[in-house]
Amino acid sequence: MSNLLFFDLETSGLAPAWDVPLQAAFVRTDADLTIHSETVLQARLPAHIVPSPDALLITGLDPNAVETAPLSQLALAQAIARLLVETGPATILGFNSMAFDEEILRHSLFQTLHPPYATSQPGFQRADVLIMLRAVAMLEPDAVTIPLTREGKQTMRLGPVCRANGIAFDESDAHDARNDVHATIALFKRLRERAPALIAAMMKNAHKNGPSAMLKQTEPLGLGVFGSMIPVTGIMPVPGNAASWAVADLSVEPDYLEATAEELGERLFAKGIRPIRLVKTNAQPCLLPWEQAHIGARGTMPSSALCRERLNRIRADARFRENLTLALAGRFADRPPSPYPDATLYSGGFIPREDAMTSRRWHEVGWDQRVALARGLLQDERLKAFANRWAYLEAPQALSSAERHRGSQWLDHRLNTTDDVPWLSLSAALQRVASLKAATDSSDLKKHRQLAVISRWLTDRGQAVRRAA
Repeated sequence: MSNLLFFDLETSGLAPAWDVPLQAAFVRTDADLTIHSETVLQARLPAHIVPSPDALLITGLDPNAVETAPLSQLALAQAIARLLVETGPATILGFNSMAFDEEILRHSLFQTLHPPYATSQPGFQRADVLIMLRAVAMLEPDAVTIPLTREGKQTMRLGPVCRANGIAFDESDAHDARNDVHATIALFKRLRERAPALIAAMMKNAHKNGPSAMLKQTEPLGLGVFGSMIPVTGIMPVPGNAASWAVADLSVEPDYLEATAEELGERLFAKGIRPIRLVKTNAQPCLLPWEQAHIGARGTMPSSALCRERLNRIRADARFRENLTLALAGRFADRPPSPYPDATLYSGGFIPREDAMTSRRWHEVGWDQRVALARGLLQDERLKAFANRWAYLEAPQALSSAERHRGSQWLDHRLNTTDDVPWLSLSAALQRVASLKAATDSSDLKKHRQLAVISRWLTDRGQAVRRAA
């Protein structure tokens, strides 16, 4: 695909369901990596989000400066959603984007009533330069230099990897969304120059059709797992999720073929060696033909003949497939649903078509009509909760007194609760600041100043909320 869209997000923390993007940078290039457009967005923290002190230290963001950013979270999400529509078809790329940026983006779009899977819509492919870096390090190690930490361990952080491979990227420039995007483009270019065939093969996995087609084949494949390639074969798509496949590790004797559905369910998530793994075909898996991938294996691997013998046994066992189907279908059956809509993007199902249409309309009208749409037309309880939330935060005058009271109670609980909750409250954030201060050397004056600013901001935020209540 000739249209490439590189992006990076800087966020309030590391929890996709509970944190928000504060900076977003998008750079569109052609296949030759010639830049055609660049968009940088900055947003304020919404009142219900407490930023992680650790994240603020890493990014160097002053929470007081974040308060003066030009966009609200609603406006930021609207701008990103519009940009994606205008850019497609395209391949979306980032650095560690599959595990982090894409998850933050999905939850941000979900919680602002936009299509959460916008980057997976028809016309889009998804790729991750970190995944491709790992593939090159395993399969063509002479093509890239992986730097070491002071402790002698390999690191694949963007800044050190860039510098180790001749790309100018000062650590002081890191954790700025625009700078990170340009560094990602430069690293992708370097990898493509040094390992062109491998990068081309990995880019074929940017669309789920590529890995899915390979997993249907009857030849052993190589799957990248924790820095090593293992031989695998596709077994079946996961029931209810065609973008996820169960695969068998052919380096392991398939003594599980006689296992019950319950026993197979336990082995799916067992610690240590897992004979059956799940592969996301829409997340650019490091999946290649075994004859190409075997050089990246560690330790003693079975012969090609033994791999094929195991593959044939696994694929021929119909009873095993039936039991595995039951195990996969019931793997989350005992997981209690979250009482918080923020955490239900995946567990709560897809957005109904009618609600998706109402959500589009919601973004086109004023607040009085938005409130009416939420009351009368939205059926998905998650979207209704988000719509009411934003009305309270952005236009409380459009709500009834009872709705404003419920909104005030929700915000107070969100910020000030001392319960064991999955988000960061003000008191928990202040405790974390105290821990960081205690662990920081007294000579590190810069860090102590940063922590003092963060502490004052958190205290002021709490007092402001109490005054408003």
